[in-house]
Amino acid sequence: MHTRRINSSTIRRINAARVFHGIRKSPGISPQGLSKATGVDLATISIILSTLEQDGLVTRTLSERTGRSGRPNSQLNINEKDGVLAGVAVDVQEIQIVLSSFAGTRLASLRVEGSRDQDRAAAAIKSGVHALLKQAGHPRKALAGVGVGMPGLVGLDGKLALAPALDWRDVDFGGIVSAALGVPAQLENDIKAAAIAEHLFGSGVHDADFIYLSGRSGVGSGLYLGGSLYRGPHGMAGEVGHMKLMPHGRPCACGGFGCFEAYVSERAIFESLREAGLHLADADAVRDAALRGEPKVLAVLDEAGRNLGLGLANLANIFAPSSVILGGIMGLLADFLLPAARPVFEANALREIRRDVAITVSTLGEFAIPMGGIAIALQHFLEDPSAALLRPRAAV
Repeated sequence: MHTRRINSSTIRRINAARVFHGIRKSPGISPQGLSKATGVDLATISIILSTLEQDGLVTRTLSERTGRSGRPNSQLNINEKDGVLAGVAVDVQEIQIVLSSFAGTRLASLRVEGSRDQDRAAAAIKSGVHALLKQAGHPRKALAGVGVGMPGLVGLDGKLALAPALDWRDVDFGGIVSAALGVPAQLENDIKAAAIAEHLFGSGVHDADFIYLSGRSGVGSGLYLGGSLYRGPHGMAGEVGHMKLMPHGRPCACGGFGCFEAYVSERAIFESLREAGLHLADADAVRDAALRGEPKVLAVLDEAGRNLGLGLANLANIFAPSSVILGGIMGLLADFLLPAARPVFEANALREIRRDVAITVSTLGEFAIPMGGIAIALQHFLEDPSAALLRPRAAV
């Protein structure tokens, strides 16, 4: 019988991430409080803090004396002054970029024109990041890494396998962006990236098991199970948009029929609106019309809500998550989708499961995907013990 040994470097990386995020979630925490919150012993915390302070990620100050004997407590904080990260959401029409501190504080953001040409898209990201660095008052060498959320399938090797909307296949777009900016660039499916952001910065911060559900042309998910994102053996798990709601139903872009996303995606909602004789500009216009009580809009959203409820029931019965977090157009229109979705969910989800499932809306809103880029860039540094996080680099 062979016993699987756990690599000690893996344990160190896990503990370093726990310590870093423990400080991020509780600014000013003491080493003793950090040990209690993370379950990491003080000796290990001391070693990790030494590295984090040396790399410029964590600062330590001494609290004021209270008159009691003994040494004053240390207060630990994430250094938000020196290094920054960039998070990117790539789409056909536009590219959204966010600049953030290592604590996840958004410093600046902008949108630039997208492109199906890979080099032009990378050049747009480069110029956008440089503009944000200038706007936020940081030199280019302060940029420590970039994370990119892509509307497509990303493998475990971090390379893009397929992005139908962009007509890209088998592209190392992370490598292209890294070469353009001169810093490490991580690539992830956009919805999975958003789920990681929800875990680190948003609604899923306290849940070990949740499902993030969003999409535009289709519907994707991030399956956060057992405290980590489930990617499957090839890194592409979570394509819940293609579970079947109705045999021989509406045609789907995948070539099949009756798929979940053929009824609840942004594209599906706009197709239904056009069939009803309505031509609205964007999701905000749909929400405005619903707020005005436009009957045809409300009817379309009611139908989409019922189909959403059925899909949520299927997901709940399979995964039994603590919560389902709605992002994208589902989050924006939740006030009009959920009244129809909840009764269907209640009727089709197992009682023993549904009573423990909270259906919530993303707190990250329109920034979910670029903040996912921030999250995966941050994870890369915390998991790579050889990375000199804030080491000065040549300007690019």
